[in-house]
This record gives sequence, C-alpha cells and structure tokens, in this order.
Amino acid sequence: MTALAVSSLSGCGKDELAPLDRLVQPTGLAQSPDGDRLFVTNGNWDRSHTSSALVVLDLAALAAGLAQPRGVGEALDAKRPCRAHARDDRLECEPRLLIDPELGVRLPSGAGNIAIDRPGGEQGPLRLLIPTRVEPGVTWVDVFGEGLGDAGRLRLDCGQAEDQFCDRVHRVGSPGEIGDDPSRLSLDDRGFRYAYLPHLLGRRLTLIALDGDRGPEVVDAHSEFFREDELFDSGLGGGFSVIQRACDLDTGNVPALSQGCTRPFLLATQRYWWGLRSFRVAPGLDVLIAGNESTVLGPNLESAEPKPLMGGMAYEDPEQGDRLLVVHTTPPALSRVDTSLDEDQDVGVRVLATVSLCTNPNLVRVHHPALDGGPGPSLALVSCYGSDQLAVVDLNVFVVVATLDLGDGPNEMLIDDARDWLFVANTADSTISIVDLDAGRATYLTEFATLGLGTPSRSGDAS
Repeated sequence: MTALAVSSLSGCGKDELAPLDRLVQPTGLAQSPDGDRLFVTNGNWDRSHTSSALVVLDLAALAAGLAQPRGVGEALDAKRPCRAHARDDRLECEPRLLIDPELGVRLPSGAGNIAIDRPGGEQGPLRLLIPTRVEPGVTWVDVFGEGLGDAGRLRLDCGQAEDQFCDRVHRVGSPGEIGDDPSRLSLDDRGFRYAYLPHLLGRRLTLIALDGDRGPEVVDAHSEFFREDELFDSGLGGGFSVIQRACDLDTGNVPALSQGCTRPFLLATQRYWWGLRSFRVAPGLDVLIAGNESTVLGPNLESAEPKPLMGGMAYEDPEQGDRLLVVHTTPPALSRVDTSLDEDQDVGVRVLATVSLCTNPNLVRVHHPALDGGPGPSLALVSCYGSDQLAVVDLNVFVVVATLDLGDGPNEMLIDDARDWLFVANTADSTISIVDLDAGRATYLTEFATLGLGTPSRSGDAS
C-alpha cells in the first residue's frame, strides 16, 4: 500500500471475515498469463474486517459484458454485468457478478501489490507474492489450472482452511522476520531468484530468496539502507520501490559493478530523501551490497512539507536501461533520468527533464502501443492518489497531454496489452477504473468503464 492515510489504520477491527465476492479497498492488481483473469487484493486498510483478501475477476466475462451493456438502471446478471452510467458516458459494471467467491483466499491485513513468479518455469504454476503492512509479512499463493501446471479448473492454493485463510506455512519467514511497514515487493526480472522489499518506515531493505527449502525466505536485510528526512528533521526514513537495471553481455551494456552480469544491479527510491540509492546482491552469499546515493531533484523542493518525496519508477525501455522515469510524490512531478553507462561502465544518474503532475502521485506505468502494432505515442501513466486523477505523459515530447478524473484514491495500475485497457484501483473508492489506451477508438484516453455501481459523475476527461 502506498498512500492511504495513516489515520485510517487506527480503527478498531470487527470480528468479521473479509468478503470474497466484492471489491473492498483494492490495492494490488495482477493478470493471468492467458489474460482472462484479474487478481485483486482487497487491503482492509480501515480494519473493518479481520483480514485482507485476494479475489479473482473474470476478464473474459467483463469484456463480453462491456460489448453488450444494458441501459441506465436496468437489472444486471452474470451474462449482462454492465450497463450505461446514469450521469455520464461511462459504462458501469457490477464486480460481484464477475468474481467467483470460491476462488478467493484471505490474507493478513494491509495487503499491498501483487508480484508474480513462475518457480517451475513457464509450464509450472503461477505464484503470487503479496506483502502485507498492517500485519507485516509476505504471503505466497500458488495458482493452478487452465494451463498453469495442470489442466484442471482454476484454483488457488495457500494452505487455506475452511475459512479460506492462508496458513502460516505460506508466509515468508518467522513472525517478526519481515520488518514493519513493508512497501512494494519487486521480483528480479533477469534470472536471479530474488525479491526485494523496501520498507516505508524504519530505513530497512529486505532481501528474499525465492527458492528456499520451504518456499520463499528472508536471507538478508539492511537496517539502515534508506536515509532519514533531512529537510524537516522529522525522523522519518524509508524506501518505496526497487527497479533493476539492464545488463547485456551481447551489446556491452554491462555495469561495472555487476561483475559481468553475474550480480544484479538495482536502484531504490528513498521515500523521505530526494534521490535514489543503488545496490547489488552477491548471489552465492545471498547478501545485499549497498551502493551510492544519487540526487534526483524535482521542482520546488524547498516548498515540500515533511511528506513522502519519492515514489515509483519505470524504465522507458527496460532492455536498454538508460531512460528511467521517477515519480516525485512531493512536490508532484515526473522526472526522466539518464542511467546510461559512462566511459568506466559506471551507472550514472542525471535528470534530463521534469514535468509537474497532479497531487500525490505514486506509481508510473509505461505503454508502448507501437510494439503491438497499434497507433498512438508511447505514454507514461501516473496515478495521483491525492487529486483522484491519472496523468498521461507523451514520452515523445515529455509533456502532460491529459489528466483524467477517476475514483477516490487511484493507486495501483495494470495494463492489459491484449485489450489496450488500463486498470486503475481506486483504493478509497473500492472501485476499479478502466481507461482506453487504443488511439484508434473514440474513447481513447478516457475512463470508459468502472467496476462499481453508482459512482459520481466525472467532472472531465482531459486536461
């Protein structure tokens, strides 16, 4: 979880199990390999239930419902789950008609993003790893069926009992081994079997080996990895996200500190300091090796308050590893950062351009329609939790070309490449917005549909 107010965590919990048939403060999104299922974590950040939940939404049924919507106010059913919105041009869909409650499982409270692993290769099951913040930890859930390790019906396995609560065996480490306030979990995407977990508070970075004797396990942690706030002396210190830089022996794109691509080279955003910190991992030893810090100054830093400064990251081209997009949460902006190699093969960090954004941005996703043969420019999509908006940046000219009004608390995003849809989880609203990314359609760069009924009218679609 990234941006829900801390005050919302102080409520008294009820002795009520988290529902498995609806969206309740959605915080994480992931898609099945065949594109027909959307996995969603319900965060339970207000502690209204005894747990978080992982629910499964049928995207094939959603697409069919959007293709044949009912009229305003008409009754909905499993075959026709969508209808015209009463106050604007959107369609609205009933999530309960798209979610199979028998598939869902329950997790500790404070569920965040969903990281995907394939421990058995492409022919094995899908493994979903989910950090939880209210009850600090990481839970893993294996997904089988429909081409995922066997030919049976889709099913989730985390040792769940009759109440569908994942068992203790499927939690990483012993109680207390995962530090407080875990942020976003990132999995290594270059063949090293690790996951990286920064912590929003406490200055800690945790290293998780994905192939332990009993499953994923904590193998190292750096307790003073991130800096404390130096602007306001608040004592706050932590990190937000981790990204891995490309390393390619064939092209010579090899950072010196990667030792010939035998060690992953990564960057982490500092939550309360204006920059990044690099680090590596020694695979044979399972040890974190902290590296240099680099400033990434955004606009009007002197006007910031003791709030989070840095957010998420994404490479414009992950295989090239030069242009990195970095979100400034406060003041709100997106920077294009050059991380190309110098003559000594060291990774540089140099800000090339910065553009101001809507309020309290946290996450960024990159969409390259040309890679799929589609029309339109490459885009950076940034969710702005504070102003309930989505900023769209044209990467060809690096300017904001649209700011869309969404639901309350937009945060996690997922791009459905096959359908050219962007899903945005509106955490505080308990809805999911669907934005059209196909430049050939009339609804391009609009929220054309919402998972959730009766949402307020949007004041506008473009800035």
